[in-house]
Amino acid sequence: MQFNDLGTTAGILIVATSGLLGIVLGPLLGRYVVRLGADRPQQGWMSIALGLAWLFLGGAMILGGCQQIPYVSPDAAGRWGRVFYHGVLVALMLAATWYDLRHTEIPDGITVPGMLIGLGCATLSGDLQMIHLWMDWNPVAEHLHGGDVVIPEWIREHRHWHGLAWSAAGLACGGGLTWLVRSVSGLVLGREALGLGDVTLMAMIGSFVGWQPVLFIFLLAPFCGLVVGLLARVLTNRPFVPYGPFLAAAASVVLLAWRWIWLFPPNSPRGGFAVRNLFGDAVSLAILGGTALAAFCLLLVIVRLYGAIPVRGRDDDRSGTPHPPTDA
Repeated sequence: MQFNDLGTTAGILIVATSGLLGIVLGPLLGRYVVRLGADRPQQGWMSIALGLAWLFLGGAMILGGCQQIPYVSPDAAGRWGRVFYHGVLVALMLAATWYDLRHTEIPDGITVPGMLIGLGCATLSGDLQMIHLWMDWNPVAEHLHGGDVVIPEWIREHRHWHGLAWSAAGLACGGGLTWLVRSVSGLVLGREALGLGDVTLMAMIGSFVGWQPVLFIFLLAPFCGLVVGLLARVLTNRPFVPYGPFLAAAASVVLLAWRWIWLFPPNSPRGGFAVRNLFGDAVSLAILGGTALAAFCLLLVIVRLYGAIPVRGRDDDRSGTPHPPTDA
């Protein structure tokens, strides 16, 4: 269901207003980050960043329908609520990214309130989900070609409990999976590649998006980190790049491309492969999870080799102090 009750002009005005609102509220976000102990952002930086972020998010959701799934049809309040809801998530991720880049840690003052907001709003609204907690997606995929979509009755009858369930599942999946990788990285790299701040950040993100999007975020983030981290190493001689910003970047990609990710491949034949089908079968889901974990372990090995790349001045650290871990 799209925002069909809006004309194109009205939609553009609302998107522009969301961008202006981000510019206005940006300084407040910057002050909050400073109160947590971060360096003060450069004048106007937070306003511009939040304004652009809300402009793109609002445009993608309102005009582009980037999160519209045929069998997830919130009412008008839910559609508008989801735009605001994910706008809050983007603001929190922006604050966490700034703090992590400056201080290589993500404070609980950002992630813990974020989790409470994610859980609380999902429960109170009962209609903010990007995808339902669980369905047998394989029969649903066949119904998409002309039949009615069957949604479990308990979701219809207990929307608020369903809101709590999918948000809590996303929180547990995001935090738990990141904690698992943190433990595995300690064995592969000899030190944790992810910090506790990354664990709480991913738990916060999961509370806003649910467990299925978390898996896609988790798969995208290592590639973001590997490519951008390598460029940063070669161009700036920075010995490490915090992982939190790449979690936030991957989450932003999923927010803006969810419709196409979940419905890939488009126009799939009945009974053919579709990404969404993997999430309705426990065996396929277990295989997908195991493959993702194995792929991430391989990437950790590559990261270890990447850390050994010789760059000019690598052994001559002017500060004479050891580098902090990626996150605290």
